[in-house]
Amino acid sequence: MSGQPAQLTMLTPLLATGRHHPGWSFPALAERAEHPEEASLPHHPLLPPHSETATLQTVLSRVVPEGEVDTRRLLEEIATGHPLQDFPRLPVRTLRFGTQVLVDLGPGMELFARDQAELVDRITAIVGRHATEVLYFAESPLHRAGPGAGWTWRPYRPPAAGTRVLVLSNFGCHRPGTGLPSALWHEWQELTVLLRRSGCLPAAMVPLPPSRYPNRLTPLMPVLSWDRCTTTVHAEASMP
Repeated sequence: MSGQPAQLTMLTPLLATGRHHPGWSFPALAERAEHPEEASLPHHPLLPPHSETATLQTVLSRVVPEGEVDTRRLLEEIATGHPLQDFPRLPVRTLRFGTQVLVDLGPGMELFARDQAELVDRITAIVGRHATEVLYFAESPLHRAGPGAGWTWRPYRPPAAGTRVLVLSNFGCHRPGTGLPSALWHEWQELTVLLRRSGCLPAAMVPLPPSRYPNRLTPLMPVLSWDRCTTTVHAEASMP
């Protein structure tokens, strides 16, 4: 060996070599963070998109005898010889009475928060902002409900007569066993009685198949499964 010290080869920084970065097949994590919309999964509504509008129109409307003249009934009245007080008319559906939407923000509906928000937007577009009222509650609206934050909620007051009141809730189906406690279920019964006495038409959309509805729910109000299998035909059969 010579008396000269050995020369060490130092590592050269990659950027100093002038080489290009490797062409990765997937973007870096930093690049994904800059475009979060690319990483988010698409959201699909619970109701079939091709029939959602028609289904909601059926759910939110009410039937009134204001269609064309019912010729068959008219002839029957004439045949009886009774004087006509008015022309009998065919039943038609109308949205002119407006809608009140009761949105359940309780623990059982947390998974459907986005679905609720989008459905409220669709209802507002169909019925009209001037004829749509949205109130929020947790598990039961009877004692506490309101359009804003929870601390502003007040005891429930029914809307004007004729209004369709649509409840978006699972009615305690997330609870193990029999569902809602008796006291909470009695509140729903009291609310339904209050609505009917006020001339309102209560109905519910539940994000569950009919086999999982509480047995005592359907006698209280018409119920429609809020699901991809639901069609306008189902809505017409469920809603009076």
